[in-house]
Amino acid sequence: MESLRNTKPNILVVGDLMIDHYLWGDCDRISPEAPVQVVNVAKETAVLGGAGNVVNNLHTLGASVSVASVIGQDEIGRELTLMLKSLGVKTEGLVTQEGRKTSKKSRVIASNQQILRYDKESKEDISSESVDKIVSAIKKDLFLYDMIILSDYGKGVLTPALCQEIISVAASMNKKVLVDPKGKDYSKYKGAHFLTPNKKEACEATGIDIIDDESLLRAGEWLRQECELELSMITLSEDGIAIFEDEMTKVPTVAKEVFDVTGAGDTVISSLAYAISSGKDIVSAAHFANAAAAVVVGKIGSATATMDEIEAYESTIHQSSSDMHIKSKEEIQKVVRKAQEKNQRIVFTNG
Repeated sequence: MESLRNTKPNILVVGDLMIDHYLWGDCDRISPEAPVQVVNVAKETAVLGGAGNVVNNLHTLGASVSVASVIGQDEIGRELTLMLKSLGVKTEGLVTQEGRKTSKKSRVIASNQQILRYDKESKEDISSESVDKIVSAIKKDLFLYDMIILSDYGKGVLTPALCQEIISVAASMNKKVLVDPKGKDYSKYKGAHFLTPNKKEACEATGIDIIDDESLLRAGEWLRQECELELSMITLSEDGIAIFEDEMTKVPTVAKEVFDVTGAGDTVISSLAYAISSGKDIVSAAHFANAAAAVVVGKIGSATATMDEIEAYESTIHQSSSDMHIKSKEEIQKVVRKAQEKNQRIVFTNG
């Protein structure tokens, strides 16, 4: 973990950007106009969603992040751009397409439960002109990137043409491309380093009903062969991650309490990209990604995991080494300050 703290990989995220908008409140009555709940909204929040949540996760971990996508000439697009720039994200690959609506998903949360969502967005494929602009922007700065993530939310940015152009260009400079896929046809991702479908998505893409380790292995090998991947991977929710190279390796996880799985897949691919770009092998990267995802599913809404939270999680499930718990005076002072900010009690014991 300490070695990951000292790295700052440069990662490009390409995909469907959106804003996740939340209306938070309480509900204590039913409307007299219709049999629906009346929510008294106490506050509103907005965070980066879709591929933007991948960006947010990488930023929280400490990566230097660039983004390439398409937005509309609208207020939501301007808001999204400002949100990216406020994080220090490089937006040279952000293309504005006339007539397109920037995605915004609004969720109504009452007493920590989501009761309604409404969307504003475009879903059709981006224009060939937008594809060319994105590819040109990527080619210009490709030498800067340690890795590329394709975050597909099925909103039309990652067309087959764009995916294949990016994978081809990346291969020319020996850059790895990781993909969080969408849909049933994975042919557009052919030639990537690996994909991160969950079990349900892998079943739909391969046509294999994953019910045991044998069928899991067949699905993983199918993905590896058909998509011409360097290795294959299937995420298994609370059962961890399955990796397929010369043989299948299952990396388990333990999530203490699950509140919301929103964005867990974003956290997994972000953490994998961060760890691999920082020199970790695939199994170590999967352990790191599992821990990050376990932190995120314990939160409400699209969320991120900090290094401190991941370290704390690992220590609570006894997967940490003793070295992790030995702190310098400066580190102890930092821990104490954070605990005080959260109104937590600090206990000293000498043994």
